[in-house]
Amino acid sequence: MEQPKYFSSLLGFLLKKEYEKDPACDSIETLKELVFSEQEDVTLEIIEATYNKCFDIIQKAAYSDMQLSSFENLVKESNFSEIQIECLNKFWKVNKKKIHEILYKITKFNNSLQKMSWRIDLKTKSKEIKEINEPVSIIELKLKNNNTNSNTTNDENNIIRFEMDKNQLEETLQQINNIQKHLQTI
Repeated sequence: MEQPKYFSSLLGFLLKKEYEKDPACDSIETLKELVFSEQEDVTLEIIEATYNKCFDIIQKAAYSDMQLSSFENLVKESNFSEIQIECLNKFWKVNKKKIHEILYKITKFNNSLQKMSWRIDLKTKSKEIKEINEPVSIIELKLKNNNTNSNTTNDENNIIRFEMDKNQLEETLQQINNIQKHLQTI
């Protein structure tokens, strides 16, 4: 497995199997058949051990969104040959963003805020009181549905509108400030 083309092919197979979920790349036996069929000295156990070692490193780097320099240091600490280290570094440089985006899509399952609009209106009357002259904020939240299985295509279903008086707005802002303070301490 010292030849760059074979090691790079192993890494490409790993990307397709573990991240892109390609059904054609279903097992280590398939990898042996596709890539290492001409290599009689490379056993299934060697392929599996190398595959698992590469997967562990890439998985660790992917979940911590590791920069290339940190990845290079991580790979140097492993027992890879110089050729394999070069292939791994090149692989990470080319595929880091793609792997990160795949993991991000997998882990993001709720709706997300796409746009927020607001305005201030003057409430002039209600059922109980004829003249109020009280300011209220009208807020509109546009949500993006991240659930790909959803059949909702109507944008109207993803818009939330509500109104808040001065006290409700102050309470909401205080809660947002508390969240921000908590995030900064983490």
